[in-house]
Amino acid sequence: MMNNLVKDFFKFFVLIAAILFCLGFSSQSSEQLAISPNFSQGISYLSQQKYQDAIVEFTEVINDKHPLIASAYSNRCLAYLQLNNNQAAKKDCEQALEINSDNIEAYLNKGLADYRLENYTQSLAAYQEVIKRHKNDYRAYYNQGLVHFQLGNYQQALQSYNQALNSSNDHSLNHKTLIYYDCGLTYLKLENYSQAIANFTHVLILNPKDEQAYYQRGYAYQQSGNYQAAFQDFTEVINLNPNFTTAYINRGIIAGNLGFKAMAWENFKIALDQFQQQNNTISYNKTLNLIRRFKQITSGVYQTPIA
Repeated sequence: MMNNLVKDFFKFFVLIAAILFCLGFSSQSSEQLAISPNFSQGISYLSQQKYQDAIVEFTEVINDKHPLIASAYSNRCLAYLQLNNNQAAKKDCEQALEINSDNIEAYLNKGLADYRLENYTQSLAAYQEVIKRHKNDYRAYYNQGLVHFQLGNYQQALQSYNQALNSSNDHSLNHKTLIYYDCGLTYLKLENYSQAIANFTHVLILNPKDEQAYYQRGYAYQQSGNYQAAFQDFTEVINLNPNFTTAYINRGIIAGNLGFKAMAWENFKIALDQFQQQNNTISYNKTLNLIRRFKQITSGVYQTPIA
């Protein structure tokens, strides 16, 4: 069958959103800041994305055992997260929570640190602590959904995402777009393609230039047998990003399904040229093998696009 042609070419994967909603810093009143210039400067460095400098300032506050020590630990945790020093971030957030067990941002940031360290049970526990204290904090529900997704608990992930969407109306358009996108990815995992299409369509209503949403919706349409819609979505991807190489391969596969062999050849060749320019030898050779197999086939349809 033709689907065997591409089954082992690129395994289908989904792009889980790497940005979790938890990166907020703890500030204090102007009166408190006035007596802690290090803390004030640390907050300023955080806002300027000068994370190593922020760490130095918060460390001074901690070493001085200043009354703002809990907030210093919490904000240093955030700075370490931004530098991907997850072990140090987790330790600082735990220190902050020992001093103030109601620090919402510390729980959120600890949850992210544990998520990155693949301590998923601890990550879920941190988000539950947020929900106990603030039941409408959509960030905790969304992050919880990402953890469930990683664990393969797709129904629970969907429940958490829906709670995030329903818990509050104050999240930004960008955050809402991410939630719908991750719902779509989850439905793809469940092979519920109609719901995946609906969620990616929500994303595109909110952001008509989201190439990944077009790409994933194209996959869902293809799996549903709607080749015309799949072709159109892969074309949209290419219009938005002419260097999105696998979109050419998928569009070529769909063109083959629709009987447009010349168009299929054209798309495969573009993909080959781009992989060569990228010095991506592995993908180049796999595409070359795909083309060689294609030459041997005189009938049949393609079933699995490259993700």
